[in-house]
Amino acid sequence: MSLGLLAFIVLGVIPQFASYSSAWARMSDLGVWWWVAISGAAVLSQISGIWPYQAALPNLRFRDAIIQIETAIAISSTVPAGSAVAVGMTYRMFSSFGYPNVVISSAVITTGVWAFAMKIALPVAAVAVLAITAHASHEVVTAAAIGVLAMALAGLLLHLIFRSERTAHRIGELADRAVNCATGLFQKPPAKRVEVALINFERQTIQTVHQRGWLLTIATIGNQLSAFALVLIIVRALGMGSAQVSVAAVLTAFAVSRLAGAIPITPGGLGTLDATFISVMTALGAHPSQALAVDLIWRLTTYFLPIFPGVCTYVIWMRSRRRLAGATGPREAHVTRDAT
Repeated sequence: MSLGLLAFIVLGVIPQFASYSSAWARMSDLGVWWWVAISGAAVLSQISGIWPYQAALPNLRFRDAIIQIETAIAISSTVPAGSAVAVGMTYRMFSSFGYPNVVISSAVITTGVWAFAMKIALPVAAVAVLAITAHASHEVVTAAAIGVLAMALAGLLLHLIFRSERTAHRIGELADRAVNCATGLFQKPPAKRVEVALINFERQTIQTVHQRGWLLTIATIGNQLSAFALVLIIVRALGMGSAQVSVAAVLTAFAVSRLAGAIPITPGGLGTLDATFISVMTALGAHPSQALAVDLIWRLTTYFLPIFPGVCTYVIWMRSRRRLAGATGPREAHVTRDAT
């Protein structure tokens, strides 16, 4: 199904917006120094993926973090619902690096929540900036205002949950009342689903949030901005100045497409993200062939090329595990003989 949908988008939907041959011609006209700048931004974007985990995990080595993030990216890009599979691999890898399960769980949960919150917040912030700078219509301004209000309420709710376990209990009780009223219509017995989930969430993550919350927030924002910087450089390299496509417009296309790509229909949002990005860029002033060229370079540097180093880092991790297991085995046998 994923391959069928991908083929439909790539061969049926995207050609309705732009020509692949025209986009390839624009890509071929790029100078060497633009490719150097794009390559540097792409490398920085890849490296920035380790920052949230370095913020959440104490003393995480750069080498271990690179091995984890590159392997996780390769899995996410090649397996349907690969993000979920990558989480399982992340547990295995961090465990092999010597971190206990409780610390790993807290890091995975907090980085996941922060990343998802950023994917929700960026489109709202981008539309708000676009509404302010581009003299947008009343509907766009209203949507931006509603989105900002929703983000503020969500932030307040998270603050109250982390404030104390008692507050989390109260919020969970109120939420369960609403849920039980809805499920009661289908003759389902009342339960404390939300309350139990919030308490477990608060207990698992409270230490990480209190000690490293601000550092994690800064690291997550830096990761997102480095990815956006790559897209902006590609846009400018293809000759789209601020008069044609503003920074706010590029941010809107970037943020909205990343949110669309978060739906795990195809590996890495391939196809869904691309169609969304091209359509939004075109609607905001880019020529269709320019928008397609930007998308092709963006996906080449962040989707296809990182698969190969991801395979290499996975092999390196597997070999290091075997060496560690081989070194541990003889030591255990030696200790057993001495004890005998």
